[in-house]
Amino acid sequence: MTNRTVIISVAAGVLVVGGALTAVALMNPPASTPVESLPSASAPVAEPSTPTAPSTPTAEPYDTAASLLFIIEEEKLAHDVYVTLESTWGANTFANISDSETTHQGLLVPLLDARGIADPRSSEVGVFVDPDLQSLYNDLIARGATSLADAMQVGILIEEKDIADLTVAMAAEDEADVISVYDRLLSGSENHLASFQRQA
Repeated sequence: MTNRTVIISVAAGVLVVGGALTAVALMNPPASTPVESLPSASAPVAEPSTPTAPSTPTAEPYDTAASLLFIIEEEKLAHDVYVTLESTWGANTFANISDSETTHQGLLVPLLDARGIADPRSSEVGVFVDPDLQSLYNDLIARGATSLADAMQVGILIEEKDIADLTVAMAAEDEADVISVYDRLLSGSENHLASFQRQA
């Protein structure tokens, strides 16, 4: 019985059977590796590199100051959107809830002052320091301008986002005064969400 040497190099994509060199295609090559980049039978076969463990993505560490800066502008976003949509559609829901958003911002100001954090809010409606909130504001105003029904859906989206952001912040926060205010804002957003859902 004749022994045959069979060597399979998966990394290189070549098959050696009984000393004969034959190119074979890899089964299901990774989508990120173009087939053209695989070595041919005539190309030198590189030694496979030692695989390294993928790096674990790390979340940004929670910071109370950064959270307060974001949350107060997020409350301003809700206020500014509702003021604008109220002027467009004349719906009392937007007028009532925009007043509440002003109150919410007022609850956050003492927290900023106590920590020596400058208030980031612009006095101009629809202007934000945070570029993501600026982009979101622009998008929501465009959506809400199409119909009153769409405007109510914008209110739902805003309050759902507020609830999600406040929930995450409260879970990471360890300063009692901040948690207390965030809890009040959360309750307010839940009430606002219910109001918009009744109008939708």
